[in-house]
Amino acid sequence: MKSLYYFALSVFLFSCSSESENESIQFIELSDFEEIKISSELHSFEEIINPSSFMSQGDKILIGEYHNVPDEYPRFHIINTRDWTYDKPKGKVGQGPLENNIPSFIESQDKDTFWVNDYNNRKISSFSMKDTSLLASNDHKIPDPSLGPMDLILVPNGNYLGVARESKSKILEFDQNGNLIGSYGEIEKLAELPDLPINQISLLNKGRFGGNQENEIYVLTSMYRDKLEIFNYKTKDFISVIGPDLKLPEFEYVDSKFGGMMNFAPDYPKKYQEVAVSENFIFALYSGYSYYDYAKSGLTAKEIRVFTLKGKPTWRLSLDRSVSFISINEQTNEIYGLTTGEDPGIAVFQLPDELK
Repeated sequence: MKSLYYFALSVFLFSCSSESENESIQFIELSDFEEIKISSELHSFEEIINPSSFMSQGDKILIGEYHNVPDEYPRFHIINTRDWTYDKPKGKVGQGPLENNIPSFIESQDKDTFWVNDYNNRKISSFSMKDTSLLASNDHKIPDPSLGPMDLILVPNGNYLGVARESKSKILEFDQNGNLIGSYGEIEKLAELPDLPINQISLLNKGRFGGNQENEIYVLTSMYRDKLEIFNYKTKDFISVIGPDLKLPEFEYVDSKFGGMMNFAPDYPKKYQEVAVSENFIFALYSGYSYYDYAKSGLTAKEIRVFTLKGKPTWRLSLDRSVSFISINEQTNEIYGLTTGEDPGIAVFQLPDELK
């Protein structure tokens, strides 16, 4: 088994030989982590129907609904974490001014305002946490229609970092008006599949994007590969963390007028489901469950792999219930998770002493 592992390792190193000097690679094994079991307290809210997104800001949690929820329902919900009460709904469905169609949260640490990227309407909208209007407070259009759906994060200078579905670059930077002003990190070719186009490699690597605006560390994870990439916005350096599984998944690429997509076998276990970055650690929610597992039992992920900001593996947090999203509250030393199943709610885990 060791010989097979090192063979795969040498193949991967060869595939990364064209990387720039400001990029390093670290290979890990499961034994590099120390396991800690943690339990949770569950909070449920009847207003939440079919949640698709989840984010904490200040003492609030924001939850977004899937696009298939009827239009008369709000797009977002705000939850108070101080007393675990429902605060208010936000977001009106539509294509008009201050309305949204299929929005996704833009990660920020602002306590009074939250932002969403509505790629169907090609605009970024801001919402007040304080008023009771469903409508956004402000809209501005995204100039370039070719950028498509994208995970965005605000950076301290007011610009946005984003990860495109199909791109030659790992991370893109936009100014406050949505104009592309920079790109960081080139997508590497794969030695195992030397003829695979870069846009398909970009899709193969696709996953979640999270970060911390204070230490300016941002992390890309892969949904179908054991791979996460740490980006230091101050230095523009990348660290790639690979393993334990070095194999590439089997896939089928499908092209359409809406862009390309990857199809994976329904019994193939997913890898990194979500990521959150605290002052000192990276919390990567790891799945290990397939689509079949989810369809049969509602299981998405029950493990958080914790790394230092330099990518060193530390602990595996074994969860007592399945969650699909996570967020970290360093003021209360809590992990919040959006649970899966018929009646989704918010699971609250206490951070172990080792991570406080």
